[in-house]
Amino acid sequence: MEILDRSKLLAKEELERVEVQLSETEIVFVRQMTGRERDTWEQSLRKETRDKKGTVTGYDIALNDFRAKLAVCTLCDGEGKLLLSMSDYPLLSQNMSAFKLEKIINAAQKLNAISEEDKEALVKNLEADQDDNSSSGSANS
Repeated sequence: MEILDRSKLLAKEELERVEVQLSETEIVFVRQMTGRERDTWEQSLRKETRDKKGTVTGYDIALNDFRAKLAVCTLCDGEGKLLLSMSDYPLLSQNMSAFKLEKIINAAQKLNAISEEDKEALVKNLEADQDDNSSSGSANS
């Protein structure tokens, strides 16, 4: 067993990627996310709520386009470079079949250890963050 030092901890890690066959003639690559990419994806599942003055008062859960958001954080070329950006998720969600998107998401969830329990915990954490960020000290009453 190796104890990692600072330089090894900060070295760029080779992220695992897999080939996903979408049809008889189409393949894509899906890869693991970095910590930052995972945070970006999780943040994309939050929607700020604001008061009339524009001050952020909390967060709502925004699970719309969950699959497309995860896909843009994991679809890559053969070298592991991401192909899409977060601004692409609406078009991807609108234009790609649910069947193909589900194949991508199944691979992405497996590579990134995103289980059903993780998704439930994410929702609970977002709900807890909303309660913690209440500026009035009272839960949205």
